Amino acid sequence: MSLSFARLTIFCKNAERSLAFYRDLLGLVVVEDKVIEGAAAGALLQLPPCRIRIIFLASSPDLPIIVGLFEIDGPQLQAMQPPIGQPATGQTSLVLETDEFDRLAERLKAANVRFFTPPHRYIKSTPTARSPAGTYCQMIVYDPDDVLVGIGQILPLE
Repeated sequence: MSLSFARLTIFCKNAERSLAFYRDLLGLVVVEDKVIEGAAAGALLQLPPCRIRIIFLASSPDLPIIVGLFEIDGPQLQAMQPPIGQPATGQTSLVLETDEFDRLAERLKAANVRFFTPPHRYIKSTPTARSPAGTYCQMIVYDPDDVLVGIGQILPLE
């Protein structure tokens, strides 16, 4: 048996707000935007008949899907309360890599995105099998539904 990553699914309150974050600020591309409805849609998520807008996003049209946004119309979903100030057991984070860390950090600040961890850098001088030596640039922000999104870039050491 083998398993592979397919996508991170986020049950969002408002698909347009989530698109403004993932598409417009982070630069992901919508590769599919569809609606399913009725009893079959509800059964997929153990809900009564409902309408689900499903949006799949990737870093480019020809690359694998990274995020699925699911906006559910009909039954009221419970809202999760995000921990503030430090992570909580069971909390998840989507982690993305960029080649324009500083530019993206400025764009997120200008859009008043809430930071969990502001942009910072640290040096890792010894490479390991899974992570190279370099200057690690990292930040963590909240998306519109309070999902943590880590964004990083590794710069080569000079």
